[in-house]
Amino acid sequence: MDRFSQAVTEAANRAEATALLIRCGYRVYRPEADIEGEDLVLRLQSGALLGVQLKSRPLVDWKRYARRGLWMLFPDLSYTPHKPRLWFLVPHDMFFDWVKARHGHSSGWVDQWSYSQVGKDLRAFLAGYEVRPPAEPEPPADGEKNPMADGIS
Repeated sequence: MDRFSQAVTEAANRAEATALLIRCGYRVYRPEADIEGEDLVLRLQSGALLGVQLKSRPLVDWKRYARRGLWMLFPDLSYTPHKPRLWFLVPHDMFFDWVKARHGHSSGWVDQWSYSQVGKDLRAFLAGYEVRPPAEPEPPADGEKNPMADGIS
């Protein structure tokens, strides 16, 4: 049953992240096989491609993901119904260096580290890597006519 639960979580996270990425303007592709850590491939508007490893929480692992040009994609919290999550897309090797500088001296450090959620320091580091759709246009102020209300002329 544990494996089934893990597979459901992975599928749900993939669907949630894919929907957000599409809204942000990425084209999202799913490789037929997870080779070299690529769970997803993102095409940027520039045409560049990013190999992405999808995780349910922040994680770095030198042996599995380093020197492959991979980006890590993960939410800030575990899933809770009716509470939107923030998602982050960050280059693995740069993220690894940041984590190693903070935890490399720890007895639990073995060239890998994971966080149960995004705390204050990690959130500050990840601020520039949040995946968010373009801002919605501001609604017109009271009394102003919405130029789109009559459709396109």
